[in-house]
Amino acid sequence: MKSKITKLLVANRGEIAVRIFKTCQEMGIATVAVFSDADENALFVKLADEAVRIGGKQPAESYLIMDKIIDAAKRTDANAIHPGYGFLSERTEFAKRCNDEGIIWVGPHPQAIEVMGSKIGAKKIMQSHNVPTIPGYQGDDQSEATIKAKAIEIGFPVLLKASAGGGGKGMRIVRQGSELDKAINEAKSEALSGFGDDTLLIEKYFDTSRHVEFQIFGDKHGNALHLFERECSIQRRYQKVVEESPSPFITEETRKKMGEAAVAACKAIQYDNAGTVEFIVAPDQSFYFLEVNTRLQVEHPVTEEVTGLDLVRLQIEVAAGNQIPFKQEDIQQCGHSIEVRFYAEDPANNFMPVNGKILDWIPSKSDGLRYDTGIESGSEISTYYDPMIAKVIGSGKNRNEAINRLKKGLQETVCTGFTTNKNFLIAILENEDFQQGKFDTHFLDKVFKYEGEKYPQETLDTLTCALIHYRFLQRQQERTVAQGVPAGWRNNAYQPQKETYSFHGFEFPISYVSKGNALEISFAEKNFASICHPELVSGYNNVTLEINGIRRNFFISQTGHQYFIQSAQLGQIVLNIVDRFPNPNEEVVKGGYIAPMPGEITTVLVKPGDTVKSGDALLKMISMKMESTIEAHTDGEVEEIYVADKQFVEAGTLLLKMKE
Repeated sequence: MKSKITKLLVANRGEIAVRIFKTCQEMGIATVAVFSDADENALFVKLADEAVRIGGKQPAESYLIMDKIIDAAKRTDANAIHPGYGFLSERTEFAKRCNDEGIIWVGPHPQAIEVMGSKIGAKKIMQSHNVPTIPGYQGDDQSEATIKAKAIEIGFPVLLKASAGGGGKGMRIVRQGSELDKAINEAKSEALSGFGDDTLLIEKYFDTSRHVEFQIFGDKHGNALHLFERECSIQRRYQKVVEESPSPFITEETRKKMGEAAVAACKAIQYDNAGTVEFIVAPDQSFYFLEVNTRLQVEHPVTEEVTGLDLVRLQIEVAAGNQIPFKQEDIQQCGHSIEVRFYAEDPANNFMPVNGKILDWIPSKSDGLRYDTGIESGSEISTYYDPMIAKVIGSGKNRNEAINRLKKGLQETVCTGFTTNKNFLIAILENEDFQQGKFDTHFLDKVFKYEGEKYPQETLDTLTCALIHYRFLQRQQERTVAQGVPAGWRNNAYQPQKETYSFHGFEFPISYVSKGNALEISFAEKNFASICHPELVSGYNNVTLEINGIRRNFFISQTGHQYFIQSAQLGQIVLNIVDRFPNPNEEVVKGGYIAPMPGEITTVLVKPGDTVKSGDALLKMISMKMESTIEAHTDGEVEEIYVADKQFVEAGTLLLKMKE
């Protein structure tokens, strides 16, 4: 039975909400956003036709409360709900609730979500339909003795996995029998804490393997097909970092067999919307079923790029009762597409998430690029949600062209205000093994070594000169008196202007003399000539300078005394202007520990008077869904504690103090 979708509510936020609204606009479907207090000024809220505040800042207070979502749909007369991914997207009871309320659910039927939500149940169904599964154990007997016996029977190494879990929680690799007791206890405890279910399954573990998934689609008329594969082996902490289609590893014969297995999995549960069948692929091209994700995936754009299909449109049409409008043989893979996840995080600090205001967001305009994002200049990266800034997708006629376009696009992308993983992503794309397609799921842990932002001294010098000249031009434009006199003019022509900058805490003085459109700059016992051509100044933040004979465009933005200087060819650094008159009130507390980021204190592990050793955990805090532990730098005694459990703190807050 067909139903016309007239107004669609997206029960999600950020880039996926923006992505869905775009397709709805093209289809002439009215849109509704729901937003938490933390998201009231977000881009997705501005793009919706209507938006309903659902209160709170944490997901548990807003996007995870079904009653608020359903109420928002009723109040706005939205007759369909798209869950996006994450939050309630794979919650069986939410899909059932929508159906019970007469709201069209843009996703698979609730029974499919329920049965695929259990890794054990899903594996049994796949085995009954001849879909290859990893050797393992998924029995009801969950006693420690049985789990140990089955692990030994399967043969080490084995992987213990939480049946109800995902994202690496409740997961342990066991390589020998002596490790079993500890691993079982830890996995069960983590699974119970994270998912309310300590059921474990055991799988044979492969030391080298690929992670390849197939996009599937079904409709309410019994049709099922696949839209080819995505290679997702570049992962960190079980989270995908780079995704691409087609896979550079599997053969045409393997692709055909995996596609048939994916469709068999789809038909096994009478699947009727977008989903993903995930496989592990061994070096000999043998493959095994992992799980079915019963929703749209974060990496769906690469499938759209190589097939020419709009998966969100197809989701909406199928949810409305229409048949899939093409056959399996009609779908072709054309070209190559690669997606990277652009994050607000610091790769040099164990990928610690960061937050703050985006000063400038300017995507590259180069060919073959696509940006899926929920941010704009001025957006806030909040502590309450995942710190993904954007998905950047590069496509081309072949893999090499896709890599080159994506790399160039990232280099040209401007994102200022805080640290990002941009250089980390560029380094992956430049890696020879990656370029040759020689990688597996352990690539980032064991093969690829990221050495951080180690720029050549010449690059640092050039970017520093660009900032000095930019600030000189800035002062010229802002002057209101004596405008005919050059900025920095001295009646003694030999007296230069002087400033002090700092880079990663290292302070260095500079001096310069203005000569028409040129500056003569000196620092670190080196001299530089920088020429500005006024006709090439394209905007307040853009300046074209010829430094020591090479002309380049620079983008510069500022917050307080901090400047972000970027050149697409050279990279981006952050320099600080050292105040000539420091604030005497800004004094570091000796022995003090400060919050490295804003977040919630989850547990204070010590009390005044406790003796601690270097490396001991002092307290735990959570920010952007990631828990971090503050550890003691040295041996000592806790003198004072300034925070408590469940307290929210800003970055730089004094947490505790050790006796000197």
